[in-house]
Amino acid sequence: MLIKPYLSVILLSGIILAVVSGCDTRFKAESVLNNYVTDLNRSQYLSISSPARLMPQSLPLARDRRQTLSEFDIGLLDFLSLQQCDVGIVAGRKNSILGKVMPDSQRFLYELDIIRAIESCEIQDEKLSEKLKKVARKKRLELPMAYGNALFSGSESDAFFSLSNGFLPLDFSTVKQQSLLSSLNRFVEIGENLENLPIVDANIFEEDLKVLMNSEYAGRLLYSLSRISEYLALVANSVGKLNKTVCGPPMVYLKQQFDMSYVKVIQPYMGRINASAYQILPLLNRIAELSAPLSYKMNVFLKQFSLTDPSSKWKHYQQMSQRHAKAWSAFFGECSVPITSYNR
Repeated sequence: MLIKPYLSVILLSGIILAVVSGCDTRFKAESVLNNYVTDLNRSQYLSISSPARLMPQSLPLARDRRQTLSEFDIGLLDFLSLQQCDVGIVAGRKNSILGKVMPDSQRFLYELDIIRAIESCEIQDEKLSEKLKKVARKKRLELPMAYGNALFSGSESDAFFSLSNGFLPLDFSTVKQQSLLSSLNRFVEIGENLENLPIVDANIFEEDLKVLMNSEYAGRLLYSLSRISEYLALVANSVGKLNKTVCGPPMVYLKQQFDMSYVKVIQPYMGRINASAYQILPLLNRIAELSAPLSYKMNVFLKQFSLTDPSSKWKHYQQMSQRHAKAWSAFFGECSVPITSYNR
């Protein structure tokens, strides 16, 4: 009679452990950063507070990032007169029950198809022909918006840009992002060829969107950059106040903590983040350019990933990394201590 309750307790404990382990994996980097500060604080010469959790700007709601596209409506007689072309078939697909609720990714593919169908159809009725050509011209102008909607407005982007997934893993490397790179490169290739109405394989396109969703990369990167920047800024502020009075045994202890926590763990982690970001961010920023004009809120959000904008989270991360390096370099220089293990 005691077997079932006992098994239930074991099962419950296992579930709790799995949940906790999952959280630890997502936020293990936080523990490493926090230990760095905690160990430095054991010195009487430093008093570093834990950084406030100042979250980056989150992804706007779908309604605030989706661009409105024009609708293509034709009357019944016009529809029937176009059956000899693909226009009627394609338009009918959009006007069907499922077509009226098609996701943004499918809407983008439809926009390519309808423009291609109109431009390849020879229509004798001049009035109708001019009407359709006008539709095609307008839709060509809207293609970047339809492209942006497909990549930024769906549930895939919700996961890709989510800040709730925590840090990039401590062991993250560029080897683990090859599928993401391939998908982003295909998206860039499509965006750069919009004028030529590229033939897009719907299955591959949808699979590439799933790759973005499953990677959760952009949100994790943004979260990691922000939290690391906050910790480095606090350490830099405190270390920057040290002077020659700390040289000697107190300095030896501080250098030990610097070497053990930063040089051996945090700096290599940041190096892996940098190598990863330098591959991914140019592609992500290129996709943003090809999606212009973006909504105001989406444009502001994506600027956080900019490699060049002075106010971006990436730029701030770079600045705090350099500031942290200079603070330690100046302190060790005051004490005439070589820092051969520290790759600035």
